[in-house]
Amino acid sequence: MKKIGCLKKFFGLSVFLSSLLCSLTTSAGEIIDAQKVSVGCLSSLWNKDALVRLKKARFVVTEQQAKQQLAMQLLHCLASPDPQLRDEIAYSAISHWLRDNSFSPDVYLTMFEQLTSVLTAKVNDPYGVYQAFAALVLSEVVRVDRKHPYLSDTQRQKVVTTITQYFTEIEDYRGFDSEFGWRHNIAHSADVMLQLALNPAMNKAQLLQMLAALKRQVVAGNNHFYIYGESKRIAMPVIYLFLRQELTIEQWQTWLEQLSQAKPFDNWQAVYQSQQGLAKLHNTRQFLYALYQLISDSHHKRLQAMMPALEQALKAIG
Repeated sequence: MKKIGCLKKFFGLSVFLSSLLCSLTTSAGEIIDAQKVSVGCLSSLWNKDALVRLKKARFVVTEQQAKQQLAMQLLHCLASPDPQLRDEIAYSAISHWLRDNSFSPDVYLTMFEQLTSVLTAKVNDPYGVYQAFAALVLSEVVRVDRKHPYLSDTQRQKVVTTITQYFTEIEDYRGFDSEFGWRHNIAHSADVMLQLALNPAMNKAQLLQMLAALKRQVVAGNNHFYIYGESKRIAMPVIYLFLRQELTIEQWQTWLEQLSQAKPFDNWQAVYQSQQGLAKLHNTRQFLYALYQLISDSHHKRLQAMMPALEQALKAIG
């Protein structure tokens, strides 16, 4: 991996915060230790009590430089096993500020580089939260580019390559935990592709690249049964990808036909004899049901045209 330089020259950061940001960088062959990264979540100025108060104040930080420094600090909280710090505060605050378009393109680019770096790195994280939440925040960072373009074509290809590779290689399917909160790798990564699918700057090759990746996780690995709404989260970007004029109804038909095949089993009756088969049936059916639920009542002409192939796929799996 290419080393991301430390950020002392950006935003007039203090030496303390600059040193925290450096802990997010990695070079080729290095492994990110999520627990070490999470140490930078809190500072003398922004300890947990202060962050809880900030949440109660709806994340209002009046001074711009202070807000962007805090946003950079909160990126460390994405590695925290504490769901209040990671989800309720860090993700919620950054998402709130990004949706308000609170920062300059330089800040968005810095976040973009850091988050894609995390997703392409090897990460030591027994809690399995850091990369999952890096993906979730990345979905907000690329949403900004959809609303207020700041990425180059090369950078857009970088995020497509990063998220499709990360998504297809997911083996950690943990969802909710009463102590550590959400991990949800599949759902969070699909959210990135949803934002990309909605971005008119994406080209046909990139749309097809995402479709291929999404199809590979419709049926999870390790004989895992999806139980946390992952199928719907995968279905959302699929629908919006096929709403793009670059793709045809014929491609939709072919994509669904391939998805509804029983392979590696001889037929759908044969799946009832193994956990692998039952997981394939469960996940495929849940995904097709999610698609059906999302588009069946729509009066959109394109979605109406997609229904016959979807109904045929549902009949195929029984």
